[in-house]
Amino acid sequence: MCTLSRLATAAPTVRAALSSFLLVATLVSALSGAAFGSERETRTALIGHGAPDFTLRALSGGAVRLSDHVGDVVVVGFWTSWCGTCRAELQRLERLHATYHSAGLAVIGVSLDDDEAKAAELVSAVKTSFRSGFDAAKTCGPSFHVNGVPLTVLIDRGGVVRYVHGEISRQDELDLVDEIRRLLDE
Repeated sequence: MCTLSRLATAAPTVRAALSSFLLVATLVSALSGAAFGSERETRTALIGHGAPDFTLRALSGGAVRLSDHVGDVVVVGFWTSWCGTCRAELQRLERLHATYHSAGLAVIGVSLDDDEAKAAELVSAVKTSFRSGFDAAKTCGPSFHVNGVPLTVLIDRGGVVRYVHGEISRQDELDLVDEIRRLLDE
């Protein structure tokens, strides 16, 4: 165990290396927070504004375009294969798609993975019937101010973001369903 008192008696080169490490770790932590912000900042940046359009390579082939769904209520779910709660989020999105697709809801998954094969494996394992795109260029996530996954974005028929939420609790899911129903009835 390394304590601060042991650091004081460590050899000067060890102290210098540890000090440099701590400085770099602090800077990385500060910069990542500044670059990505909090979920609240993501909500503020998106809600009430037009959703950024995107075109991504679909994991099932072809392309996924947000603009193909103008006039639909759209749920965009950002996820990764390595995220522990993203599998449950994909299952939730699948249930929403199965329930509300015929009423005009479009669901689009956006994989922020580095490995397209792993993303495709998860989509196959969950057996999603909605399309998921692969953000190979890493531009879609930043345009939606994604600072963590899963992230769910609800867009109204006019293309305006109406709801943004990170990991969804049971109550959040009920709120999302209420909002989807309300937007589908507009």
